[in-house]
Amino acid sequence: MFIKHPGGWRLRLSGGALLVALAACSGGNNGMNTDSMASSPPAASSPPSMMLTADFDSIQANIFTPICAGCHGGANPAENLNLDAEHSYNDLINVPSTEEPTLDRVKPGDPTNSYLVIHLQKEGDGAPASDIPFVIQWIQDGALPGSSAMTMSSEFDVAAVQPNPGDTLHASPPRIVIGFTQELDIGSLNPAAVRLERITEADDGQSGTLVIPVSVAIPSHNARALLVTPGSTLPPGQYQVVLNMDSSAVVRSQSGALLDAGAAGVGERLVTKFSVETK
Repeated sequence: MFIKHPGGWRLRLSGGALLVALAACSGGNNGMNTDSMASSPPAASSPPSMMLTADFDSIQANIFTPICAGCHGGANPAENLNLDAEHSYNDLINVPSTEEPTLDRVKPGDPTNSYLVIHLQKEGDGAPASDIPFVIQWIQDGALPGSSAMTMSSEFDVAAVQPNPGDTLHASPPRIVIGFTQELDIGSLNPAAVRLERITEADDGQSGTLVIPVSVAIPSHNARALLVTPGSTLPPGQYQVVLNMDSSAVVRSQSGALLDAGAAGVGERLVTKFSVETK
């Protein structure tokens, strides 16, 4: 469940649900004021019919699992956001939205700047408006985990990416967003750490790649997001984003942690592969 937003990482980026970012599954209601809801806890006299309460386990059981996990679940969840009980907490807390990379999906203690709240207010995705104050109150109270939440991972890794692997876009993306589990070391960021490549095919059937010029930046308000902006509109074709694992250009966290090289173990790490097609 994350929308798009220009500027930052709204990954499809209207900017980035992400990571992150949430991706819309179905229509819903919105129009509620975040500030007023954050300051005014829901009235105890009129709880939802499923006894929703402002804690993670209840929100998981009444919102994420029955309403969201259909799209945001399985091996390839929408927007790289898995909202089943095993993964939702780790995929939400302090993870950049792939649709608005200047925001985290859930920022504990700050519902106004949590993209989950913004998305629910705008899209709903099947959750009634009366449910939203409970989500806001949970975040306002620190977004604590429940018994169903997995322990947060301290490993430095890619948490979200947009476009998702396998996506087919009908227009050139304004930017590609990569979200990480930890804040990036801005001072050591080398533009050569990430490459955007167009996959080509020669007359003899052999495939190759053509490097596309990009600019690379970290949003000032979200050091867990890496924005990769193509220097020009991408023509129809197949593209991939690769992280350089060479020690001279590798992405590292503020604590100095390095990314795992992945299955290949050497050279580079494929982050996403997507296609651009004309309508």
